[in-house]
Amino acid sequence: MQQVFMYLHVLGAILMGFYLMLPFLAMRVEALQSGTAQFGFLNVLFAANRAGQLALVIAFLSGGYLVSKAPYSVLWMVLAVVLFLAIGALTGILGSKMRKALQDPSGGNIKAHIGSIKSLSVINGIIFFLVVTLMKFPYAF
Repeated sequence: MQQVFMYLHVLGAILMGFYLMLPFLAMRVEALQSGTAQFGFLNVLFAANRAGQLALVIAFLSGGYLVSKAPYSVLWMVLAVVLFLAIGALTGILGSKMRKALQDPSGGNIKAHIGSIKSLSVINGIIFFLVVTLMKFPYAF
C-alpha cells in the first residue's frame, strides 16, 4: 500500500512542477500583442493551475499517509503543512485573478490583472521550490 501512495505522491509532485514554469509563462502573456492571443494563453494557464491544484490535493493526502508511516520530526511536518497550505492559498488567489482577467474574451481585463498574476506566480514558484527542497531532505530538521 505504501508503494501506491508513494507513486501518487510523486505523480502529484510532477504535476505540480508546472508551478516552477508558471512565472516564466506568465511573463509571456504580456509579450503577446493581441488581446485574443493573451486571452487564449491565459486560459491555458488557468486550466493548468486547476490541474496543479488537484495535484496539490493528491500530494497532500498521499503525503499525510506516508508521514504516518515514518518517523519525521515535528518541525519538518509543520513546515511541510504550512508550505502546502501557502501553495493552496496562493493558487486559489491566482485562479481568482485569472478568472477575473478572463471575463472579457477580447482580453481587455488582462492588463489590469497581469501584474498580480505574475507576482503571485513568482511567489508560488519560490514556495514550491522550497517544498521540493524540504521533501528531498526530510531528516535535516
